Amino acid sequence: MKKIILLVCLAAMTAAQGKVKSDYKSYTGFTCDPAPVLPEKETHPSLWFKQSDVARLRALKNQDAIAASLWKQITESPLLTMEFLNVPAASDDNKVIHTYYGSMSQLAKYAGFMAWMTDDPELRARYVERATKALERAYDGPIRSLDPKEQSGPVDEIYMGTWLQNYAAAYDWVQPFLTPQADQAIRTNLAAEAERVATNLYNWANSPHNHLSKPAWGAGSMALALSSEPKARSWLGAALKAANENTRYFFSSDGIYREGSHYMTFSWINFVPFMHHYLNVSGVNQFKDYQPLMEWGIAARNNKGWLPNIEDSYIRPFPGHMTAAAYRKSTTWLHSSAPLSEVLMWGYKTTDMTPFDTSVKNGGYNYTGASMDYALPLDEYLTYDPAIKSTPPDCSPTVFLKGGQTTFRNTWKSGDPSARYLLFQGVAEADNHQHAEHLSFILFAENQMMASDGGYSRGSYTDELRKTWYNKAPAHNVITLNGAPPQDVAESVTPVSRYRMDTAFFDFEEKDAPYPKGGLLRRAVAFPGQSYFVVADIVTSPVAAPAVLYLHGGRGTISGTNEYRRWNYSQDVYGSAAQLHTWIFGSDPELSIKDEVGELTYLKGDYAPFPYIMAKASGMEMTFLQVLFPSKTEKGVPVVSSVREGSQVWATVTGTDATDLFLVQPRPEKAVFQGLETDATFFWIRTDKKGARQLAVREATFVRRNGKVLFQSSEPRSGAQDLRASAAFVDSRN
Repeated sequence: MKKIILLVCLAAMTAAQGKVKSDYKSYTGFTCDPAPVLPEKETHPSLWFKQSDVARLRALKNQDAIAASLWKQITESPLLTMEFLNVPAASDDNKVIHTYYGSMSQLAKYAGFMAWMTDDPELRARYVERATKALERAYDGPIRSLDPKEQSGPVDEIYMGTWLQNYAAAYDWVQPFLTPQADQAIRTNLAAEAERVATNLYNWANSPHNHLSKPAWGAGSMALALSSEPKARSWLGAALKAANENTRYFFSSDGIYREGSHYMTFSWINFVPFMHHYLNVSGVNQFKDYQPLMEWGIAARNNKGWLPNIEDSYIRPFPGHMTAAAYRKSTTWLHSSAPLSEVLMWGYKTTDMTPFDTSVKNGGYNYTGASMDYALPLDEYLTYDPAIKSTPPDCSPTVFLKGGQTTFRNTWKSGDPSARYLLFQGVAEADNHQHAEHLSFILFAENQMMASDGGYSRGSYTDELRKTWYNKAPAHNVITLNGAPPQDVAESVTPVSRYRMDTAFFDFEEKDAPYPKGGLLRRAVAFPGQSYFVVADIVTSPVAAPAVLYLHGGRGTISGTNEYRRWNYSQDVYGSAAQLHTWIFGSDPELSIKDEVGELTYLKGDYAPFPYIMAKASGMEMTFLQVLFPSKTEKGVPVVSSVREGSQVWATVTGTDATDLFLVQPRPEKAVFQGLETDATFFWIRTDKKGARQLAVREATFVRRNGKVLFQSSEPRSGAQDLRASAAFVDSRN
């Protein structure tokens, strides 16, 4: 066993040492049809709606409170009334230049839209004039003399994609009202920008990340707006090719965006408009290709509707209402009969937007990552359909994704304090925004963020602390060996997931990943009684080495000594007052546990220092067992104790009506404790006054209690059994 592990790790090390550039074809995400399709005739409006849809859009504001709120945001936007900004100079501050191009493109879009939302001829004329003037000034100033490759520069290509889509929509809406002379001048300018972007996609981006895909989707939308232009087909073809390179490498086939939900959302603001434009103009439906992403957005959300702040990310809502209408007839594994559209609408309507609304109010930042460029309420209004029902998923709330993420849940209900959620992260790393967080986890319970990830950074990708703290192992719930976190066994190869159990009384999964200097982490998460969590770790090393377990408890204070800590959370913008009780046990008799302090952030700018735990051990074979017990108060907290026997660790969790007993050991050897005997590498049994109730095992051939056989097999098996239901042993799904 040790020899195999060592050889695998050495192979991974050799590959890493010899790698000069990532192989961007090494991952199998998904792609769309690359053949460009343009309409037979260019018509306007057509990108977002046709003239026949205008009455519906005008009436939408009166359909429900959501539509009314979006309409209010649109009509009260300062972009409809503000003076045009002065044209900047190349020597101006970056923010001044960025604000100019972002604001002017949005200004054109807002005015163009409102021209269709009124019957008043004079008001319409004013909106048309405003949009036309903004379009005539598009890309004036120094923009074409500035280098988009300048990191965090004022005209980065990731902004340019959004500006293109803003101007494409504005032109599409204003075109029927333009004079031939104004129309030709605007078209010539916009076509020049589409040509510039489409031909420079690969000059500006050195990999298929969002610096390639965002401007590509922008160029694609402009190609659809100017579909009769001679080069429109080549622009669209270039856009489709570049976008496919992004989705092939940065998305998993089951919808996970490998670099975190922040950059998924940052890309969403470009690929969702493009998909709507392509469907409306050319009849090409890419939504079916993106369906796994839409399903992931439901599977990965916590019970407040927030996507995790893992990798380079802040917490994010999932704006599924912007795509729900495209999935009215789409079946989904999330529900036995309802279409995906209804599940997406449920996801949106049950999302707690409090922290995101607070962020906008306090700092001006919306959740898109493009507050200076993107017309969020306008696109929401254009895509929202209040007629779609809201239907929660009816599949198991515990979800195993082959891309490497697992979400353990006991319910899909939102706002329920008894809801429990743990996300177990084991996704193959990409090459850009990754953090040292392989096999980490985050926990949400009692309507509060608890065992949490450190997050993205204070403010942006270029923050120095991002590189020295946020993306390092100590900022995450991981275990290091020789100071290094686990890694992929090979480029773009997802860590192994096995022994998956999903029952009414016990859920379980194990993942493993190697260490760069040899060694292996086997980390398992158990969900006993679907009320609390146990994390069992086996760390093996070819030579004696130090291992450090990190546990972050989120935005709470901490108390406790030895193996126990109590995390206390006050009611805040992220959730309710609550507690998390944790115990850490290990096989090393010299195990040391100490409190440290590190920075954490859930949203941009909202950072502060919070406590975390470091548990240190040393050896060639180390086991750890963590008990994570959320509660409203201290009432009902179990009594927890542990016994160590060599590399075997037993833990007892005694509650008011039952006792849970756990074992973790590195090899299938006979283990004995208080009348129980088993050779399982992980073992759980629940007993009460009537005796044994349920059990689960990993890699076991027997379980005996006081001489009575509870489980017997001729070969190692993994699974769970309800001993009182006369149910058969349920084998795990590997």
